[in-house]
Amino acid sequence: MNQRQINHLEMFQTTNDYLEKQAAVWNAIPIIGNYKNQLNTTLLAIKQMAADQADAQVYIGKSVMGFKKTIAEKMDYLDDLLEAYGEDVGNAELVSQAHNSKTDYIALPYENFETKVKQVISLLESNLNDMTDYGLTAEQIEDVKLDLDQFLTSRGKPRAYQVASRQATQSLESLFDQGKECIEKLDRVLKRYKRANASFHNGYLSASKVVND
Repeated sequence: MNQRQINHLEMFQTTNDYLEKQAAVWNAIPIIGNYKNQLNTTLLAIKQMAADQADAQVYIGKSVMGFKKTIAEKMDYLDDLLEAYGEDVGNAELVSQAHNSKTDYIALPYENFETKVKQVISLLESNLNDMTDYGLTAEQIEDVKLDLDQFLTSRGKPRAYQVASRQATQSLESLFDQGKECIEKLDRVLKRYKRANASFHNGYLSASKVVND
């Protein structure tokens, strides 16, 4: 990938992460969720293609610790969903296993970190069908699997997962065009928050801005 594509990839990821963290604001409007899922699917396809092209360690310029922090942030969010579900269904064991923060993950040694992430991913997959109302999607799980694979390969270890790209036949450039189209769609539907929730809208605008070197 060239620098322009790297910059756009980082913007896609930042936008996707922001919308996931702010889901309580927009999740009552299905079209926003639809466009957000389209963006996430495209993002996954780009990351998978980058990994397949042996760019996993450099395509967003992250170190091993950089990958670890990214995974820890995503797992913090996913653990919150899993913990809320466990509490609602009265599963104390699930609550206990899901009670992890970003700081908890980062503090783990690499081997323990890998084991813990895999364990929680397995729990998320086992409960996915029952957790859709909590905001959990298969794309979120696939996303963190890709990140874990990149974390492992950056340490010279084999991938734990082989996440299949749903759009493997598309070129990298066409995937970036598709991602830009998703952002344009989100721009239009999120304008409704320009006055109704200026803080959220301004945060979105900041997240969806391409930072050029």
